[in-house]
Amino acid sequence: MRTAALVYAGSQRPEALAPLAGGKSAYERCLAFAAGLPGVERILVAEGALPLPESPHPRAKRESWTLDSILEEIGRLGEGLDAVFFFWADQPFLDPGLAARMLDNFRRYRAEYGYADGFPGGLATEILSPRIVPALRSLAASLPPEPERDSLFSALQKDINAFDVETEISPKDLRDLRLSLACDSKRDLLLVERLAEAGVGDEESALRIIPERLDLLRSLPAFVQVQVVGGCLQSCKLCPYPALGARGSEGILERRDFMPRERFASLMDQVVELSGDAVIDLSLWGEPSLHPDIGGLVEEVLSRPGLSLILETAGLGWDRGLVERLAAAYGGAAAPGRLHWIVSLDAASPELYAELRGPGFEEARAFAELLIELFPKGAHVQMLRAQENEAELEAFWRGWKKKTEGVIVQKYSRFAGFLPERKVSDLSPLTRRPCWHLKRDLAVLLDGTVPLCRDCARGEILLGKAFSSARGLAEAWAAGEEFHLAQVRASLGAGAPYPAPCADCDEYYTYNA
Repeated sequence: MRTAALVYAGSQRPEALAPLAGGKSAYERCLAFAAGLPGVERILVAEGALPLPESPHPRAKRESWTLDSILEEIGRLGEGLDAVFFFWADQPFLDPGLAARMLDNFRRYRAEYGYADGFPGGLATEILSPRIVPALRSLAASLPPEPERDSLFSALQKDINAFDVETEISPKDLRDLRLSLACDSKRDLLLVERLAEAGVGDEESALRIIPERLDLLRSLPAFVQVQVVGGCLQSCKLCPYPALGARGSEGILERRDFMPRERFASLMDQVVELSGDAVIDLSLWGEPSLHPDIGGLVEEVLSRPGLSLILETAGLGWDRGLVERLAAAYGGAAAPGRLHWIVSLDAASPELYAELRGPGFEEARAFAELLIELFPKGAHVQMLRAQENEAELEAFWRGWKKKTEGVIVQKYSRFAGFLPERKVSDLSPLTRRPCWHLKRDLAVLLDGTVPLCRDCARGEILLGKAFSSARGLAEAWAAGEEFHLAQVRASLGAGAPYPAPCADCDEYYTYNA
């Protein structure tokens, strides 16, 4: 077959240009991969804002690429040819043998689109026939314009039965590991370097080594939960904080202590230094609307380009003017995808709401509706599913789905035995795997204390103090490695059983995006 290759570097990060394991960069390896593809007659590099090294291949440069402009280039590049390979230019483990096998099946079964399933991301390309580009451009019009790794498939899924699709199934399904073998962040560059040093370089070695070396998969934190206030406006039945946050005769409804902006800013500097990028979640405990400079905290997070923010709130106590200013500064196109809100409601009726959370139903509901108006893609309403509110789950879901796609049903946690068991059903996997939260999350309390995780509610295990030094957060993250390794050994049957408090926790399979 006569083929072409579009090497997409339009969203390239500097990590893709860094020498990998002492050798060529991911970008250089991708160009070499493109040159070796079967039947390739044309290679085009889609270049973005990041300057690229010289290469022998033509380039199409745009400061900002969209899904439509990518498809436009694919159509132009593939004119008169049989197929176009499409892949991102930061994936150093793309396998030529896998690509050749996929193309052979693409030809044999007269496919229009080919992809791989069950492999870690970054081993396989996508293949498409140029003749389906007009249809894909039409389908892509309803998708977000910013290119994502699965954008082509997302467009095709809009009318998947209209296309002949050929799927290459991995002999070993590694989807549950959620791996992206791409040099697109400091976190993933470290992961790729570790795997390369362990011998991963192609399909065969990846499928053989990765399941045996789960210890390598904890690189840098991606999700950082921070407590910025000590007080709450409600004492919720399904939450451990009413007991955890009480100090002597002072309960959480009376507390008004908070993390000063300067200290919070220093914490954000540590996050950037450690991870480069991360999702920041406020507030781990307490109601963020009680912080006297919550707008300033939002600014501290979003002024750092690698960080995005989630504000978790009861929806009480907010100043409308502040929320409108935040919407003007960070809503919609101003900061796409970087500011999200979660309003915890937990009930559909005011009666059950009062039983579970206390007063405030009408204010919380009105605030959620305001957020949906001001942040149409960044506002979410949440029900914590438990035995007490299971009867209202459908009404909650249907009622809010009429207003927004951002409806969350959160799993109940007993916080490793601190709370009574109230879950409705057991959704845990048949085989226990190492905890996602130990692998990718950090929790920071008001005074900078870093517990093992959010669900280590009583502080049974503390990893360190974020404000003990300029590297306090990095030192705490490093201290968590031994607990991750203990879970890896337990999951592989090579060590002692899961230790406390993890043995009594079933949050290990939940994942914070």
